[in-house]
Amino acid sequence: MNRFFAPALLAALLLGGCGGGSSGGSGSQLIVARVKDAVGLDPSHETDGLSLNITSEAFENLVRFKPGTFAVVSGIATSWTSSPDGKSWTFTLQPGLKFTDGTPLDAQAVKFNFDRWRLTKDPNHGNFGYAYWASQFGGFDQKSVVADVQAPAPNRVTMRLKTPFGPFLRNLAMPSFAIGSPTAIKKDPQAFGLKPVASGPYVVAEWVKDDHITLTANPGWHGGTVTYGTVIVRDIPDQSTSVLSMKKGDIDILVDPRPDDARDLAQQKGITLYRQPSNNVTYLALNMEKKPFDNLSVRRAISYAIDKAAIAKSFYALGAQVADNWTPPGMLGENKSIKAYPHDVAMAKKLLAQAGLAAGFATQLYYPTSPRPYMPEPQRMAEAIQANLRDIGVNVTLQPLEFGVFLSKVRNGEHPMCLIGWTGDNGDPDNFMYDLLDQDSAVKPNAQNYSFWRDPAFHKLMLAGQQTVDEKKRTAIYQQANALIRDQAPAIPIVHSVVSFAAKSSIGGIVPRPDSALNFELMHPASGS
Repeated sequence: MNRFFAPALLAALLLGGCGGGSSGGSGSQLIVARVKDAVGLDPSHETDGLSLNITSEAFENLVRFKPGTFAVVSGIATSWTSSPDGKSWTFTLQPGLKFTDGTPLDAQAVKFNFDRWRLTKDPNHGNFGYAYWASQFGGFDQKSVVADVQAPAPNRVTMRLKTPFGPFLRNLAMPSFAIGSPTAIKKDPQAFGLKPVASGPYVVAEWVKDDHITLTANPGWHGGTVTYGTVIVRDIPDQSTSVLSMKKGDIDILVDPRPDDARDLAQQKGITLYRQPSNNVTYLALNMEKKPFDNLSVRRAISYAIDKAAIAKSFYALGAQVADNWTPPGMLGENKSIKAYPHDVAMAKKLLAQAGLAAGFATQLYYPTSPRPYMPEPQRMAEAIQANLRDIGVNVTLQPLEFGVFLSKVRNGEHPMCLIGWTGDNGDPDNFMYDLLDQDSAVKPNAQNYSFWRDPAFHKLMLAGQQTVDEKKRTAIYQQANALIRDQAPAIPIVHSVVSFAAKSSIGGIVPRPDSALNFELMHPASGS
């Protein structure tokens, strides 16, 4: 998945209340700064972290991840069971839950959401992408691994699967499969995407596009009372402004600071720098539908040409490492026998000559203008890749794009090459491989496989990994998949990074999460502050 505002306006907001570092109680507020706004707030439609990190505070799922881990714990559902063959699942829901509009959050509401996502003929499906549903569950209608969803009792939901499905529970805990109010969705699905109605600890009170999102505490949340009654998430494109505001104490939390800024903030009194577990990959996708990237020798030449070690050292904070595998270090399926393509200009030129391109060629590189958690310096990184490829005779024209425009174009396959990354959603290799490189994810205009690689052998491995429950067997499957990605080079993994964020030391209850989201409901004034 993927991730600030004029000082005068920020100061005006702060007149209404103090930040987390100086006050507590249900009436206090947090000011959170980031570099870019959300794309949308209906989590079933969005794939970027900037959107989903907000919706994860407003919505709830059947199951959720224990903060700081990918361990699955109860959410809306208090318990669940599966049949011996792994094809039937039953979830028992907490009784008496309601959405903020008063609609019951019961089994029928859960079924409504799942039918809306998975069935194209459902009257509430609409003309939306549901990219995550397609990428996590195989597609829609008959293609979906979820064959049926029923509500046999007000507090019981049953799901029938076509096959056993290894990542099933982890998928259900992802923010894209959070449950929204059927009443609000049926009334106006477009409005729901701007001001959703759900049941989480916070409510989206206001969204001023490219300015701020205001979250207020949900008084009816079954999880109890939160300490910070208001969270204002600001968009401050100028990171120098946000860093200065952080030092002055005008903002409480700054996410995704640039590496140099992170090191600077870590030295400031009253500020704590947090490092989130490594759970991402930054990569260069080569669109195999566009020549010459359909040629394996060309793709391997590009892989040799990029100086990954220099990029990791120059544009990332401490802890970043060259990506040997497609999946992050330590994830199930890590294949330690394979290594990243070394930086070898001579080999790259040799391979281009073998492809009949000894004189090189011209192409374009699309990339987002705003920093992402996995890519803090997109402009400089794109320029470094441009220089690397110039060394082998490839003339690259840079195409910087606003993130929403960038996503629209690359999902539709308009790019020859694109620089992008991914923050994992659920701790499972399926989320990195099937989502980003399988043929099922190469469907325009909502593709997430930006390489448009359609390899039958890889697809077979992806299905085997999904339909296998045994962890040892799944490990072997994904080790093979990592090796195949390295061999065929449809996309070039460059770096796995450690994402940082800064917060006032006076704020306690902060739990760094591997998916880079923040649990505002857990935060409180630190002891002694």
